Amino acid sequence: MSVHLLSSNSFDLNRTKLKVVRQESIKSKRCLIINPGVIAEELVKEPKFEKKYTTEFWNESSKTDLATFLESNQYDVILLDPSYNISLSHTQLKYINNLRVKQVCVYNLASFYESFTKRIPSVHCKSWLISSDLFYVNSRRNFFYIKRAIDLAVAISITPIAAILVLAAIFCIKVTSKGPAFFIQNRVGLKGKIFSIYKLRTMYYCPEGTNNAFTVFNDVRITPIGRFLRKTKIDELPQLINILCGHMSLIGPRPEKEDIVCRLAEEAPYYNLRHAIRPGVTGLAQVTHPTATPEQNLQKLEYDLFYLKNASLLLDIKIFFKTIKVVLTMNSL
Repeated sequence: MSVHLLSSNSFDLNRTKLKVVRQESIKSKRCLIINPGVIAEELVKEPKFEKKYTTEFWNESSKTDLATFLESNQYDVILLDPSYNISLSHTQLKYINNLRVKQVCVYNLASFYESFTKRIPSVHCKSWLISSDLFYVNSRRNFFYIKRAIDLAVAISITPIAAILVLAAIFCIKVTSKGPAFFIQNRVGLKGKIFSIYKLRTMYYCPEGTNNAFTVFNDVRITPIGRFLRKTKIDELPQLINILCGHMSLIGPRPEKEDIVCRLAEEAPYYNLRHAIRPGVTGLAQVTHPTATPEQNLQKLEYDLFYLKNASLLLDIKIFFKTIKVVLTMNSL
């Protein structure tokens, strides 16, 4: 990727520490970002974006007028940062719209980022909070009724098979380690309500509660059978009870513990938006980063917000098949 900085008024090269990388590639597309801001800063760091686009920047302090610049250069994609392009002149907007007529791809930078990464950038969440209608779940009430019906149908249909697997897992757990077979913990669900989530115990039993600490890679607290249950996701099967009770959905943001929610809500005021819908057994963040650590919770939140805003049956189907792939490849801690 070749990054050419035409001006550095609102886009501080030293602050963003962008590296000029020259990559000769026939498939590389030319991209112009007009009046780049913090979203542009995040986008150009994306490895997929770097491989696909050769990027240049233009802002108000550039020596060349935008209309003249657009006339003398050809771009495959032009991105407009919504935070900084409200001051574009009538002439500048005219040339940009003429490009649309000529079939040049002109996008809102925030929308492009969302579509390209399948995340809502946390740096732009403040303005999205103001436009809260984007997350207006009630406008999709019929979809969520259908989603609930599908949850019940799937949960009921797979319960007999799941029951056999759970019974076998219970036997193995009891034979190989002391303690209860089930792990029950309070989580935050729909509308911020607390519910008890059910899982098969995968760690050595510790009545003092030290198992409440975050799981880490190659965690010594995990039993041999527990490691297998985690990798195959069999330990999650008791959550069918949560689905039948209405606490959870098959697909949605993963529910977190109350203390974690309180802490993250302080760090990110938009965190509680994920409680506008039922939490899921699996979700977009889980299939995208199945081995994500607790320190990456706010990054996973970007995927949860994307799901909340774009939830649909088609997206659920995609997540479902990606979940199957994760299970078959045994991606987990």
